[in-house]
Amino acid sequence: MKNKNILIVAAHPDDEILGCGGTISKLQKDNSIEVIFMTNGISSRKVNNNQIKKRKTAYVNLFKFLSLPEPKNFGFPDNKMDTVPLLKIVKKIEKKINEFKPNIIITHYENCLNIDHRVTFEAVMTACRPLKDTCVKKILSFEIPSSTEWALFKGKNFQPNYFIDISNHLGKKLEMIKFYKDELRPYPHSRSIKAIKSFASFRGVSVGVNYAEAFYLNRSID
Repeated sequence: MKNKNILIVAAHPDDEILGCGGTISKLQKDNSIEVIFMTNGISSRKVNNNQIKKRKTAYVNLFKFLSLPEPKNFGFPDNKMDTVPLLKIVKKIEKKINEFKPNIIITHYENCLNIDHRVTFEAVMTACRPLKDTCVKKILSFEIPSSTEWALFKGKNFQPNYFIDISNHLGKKLEMIKFYKDELRPYPHSRSIKAIKSFASFRGVSVGVNYAEAFYLNRSID
């Protein structure tokens, strides 16, 4: 991928790194990458305003570290996106698409355990209706540890068909996720550093490389 506009649509701050942090590191040199968040990713818990601000500071500092534009956060209710009319979410995403004109969109898998992930996917697919002259030519879904593999939707488990080799970028991904250190857990939790590395190894060896990130290709127009 070169000279593309890539939009990453993530439900929560940290999903963009868990799902495709290595890919961001690999592609940012030759492409224009922007990220949008649906929620603050924390207010559904019993937290105070300082903790919410801390989460925002984490991603602001992360994207300064990456020299990428600061993500826009739409501020939908955390872990309650199913209470928002879908059209309202779709319009926000459509507005961003009209402004940024992405060639590629990377977002959540449709059958994650987390409701915000599922609603985000549905909103993206609705916003990217295959109309004539659409700028969006490829839509990929990433997997999120402790959500995608924990889902038990019969016959709808994540089966990737698109892989990106991040063998030279795994170290950067692990640096990036540490900006969200409050979201990390001790091993053997799947959101531990050791598990994230192991998962990248598992996806890598399944396609003959050291480390990879796996995606489901929803649509590709050549």
